[in-house]
Amino acid sequence: MRTYIYAIVCFLMLLGFNASAQCPAATPSLIHIQADSVSMAWAFAGAGVYEYAVLPASAAAPTTGTSTSLVAAGVGGLTPGMAYKAWHRTYCGASLFTPWTSLSFSTPCGTPGTITVTNAKADSADITWTSVSPGANYEYYVDTLSTTPTSGTAINTNTIRIKGLKPAKTYYAFARTSCGGTVYSAWAMQSFFTPWSVSINAIENTNDINIYPNPAKDVLYIQNNSTPFLMLIADMSGKTILAAEVHTGTNNIDISALSRGVYIMRYLQGEEVQIKKLLKD
Repeated sequence: MRTYIYAIVCFLMLLGFNASAQCPAATPSLIHIQADSVSMAWAFAGAGVYEYAVLPASAAAPTTGTSTSLVAAGVGGLTPGMAYKAWHRTYCGASLFTPWTSLSFSTPCGTPGTITVTNAKADSADITWTSVSPGANYEYYVDTLSTTPTSGTAINTNTIRIKGLKPAKTYYAFARTSCGGTVYSAWAMQSFFTPWSVSINAIENTNDINIYPNPAKDVLYIQNNSTPFLMLIADMSGKTILAAEVHTGTNNIDISALSRGVYIMRYLQGEEVQIKKLLKD
């Protein structure tokens, strides 16, 4: 009797060994990890049916997974900057599976996409960046220096209207993703220029700089008794249309290509920006 029982046990053990050999488990490998998704693959086990799952690293092994006959799968909807485990098991038939195997990974904290600056005015601008994922949190920073900031202002949306800017200055808008705790993405950056205020009154000619005639048709004359400077002519939206170097002495600026209308001339005199309205006939 004992010999019979021992033979049955040996047979079952052998059967289990053969089943395991014919239905091996395979640890998944990660092909491509992105901020919100992962692509995974595993070795062909000959069984033809597999289950996989991706769960937070702190979660227990799944009780069931997504069934597939392929040896690769993609999983989306992940959170940037979070630790996960990719799980896999092989279906051996007759409701039998190999044990789950897993591989740990973390999604990168995605850097915000392209920063776009719109509605730039003399004292404000709208700044928007491509969202990393729905519900993501960010930090933004705006300065006249291009130096990468060490911190920014927290925000739970990907758009902000910046006020209190100064006219005729180059600004740098920075944005980065807040991935929880002290984890942040790299900074994205975009420069922009605030236009000149069109509500300012025209300045009078000075002894150092005399601009005539005004209105002008084809040629604008500038008598400069001071140091050379750069003259910029912009339309009423603040967009620069023409730029010319003004040297000491009498200068002729060809404005024949400009359409009829009102323009803004601006130049740096000392440490202050001087502005004068120009009427083009």
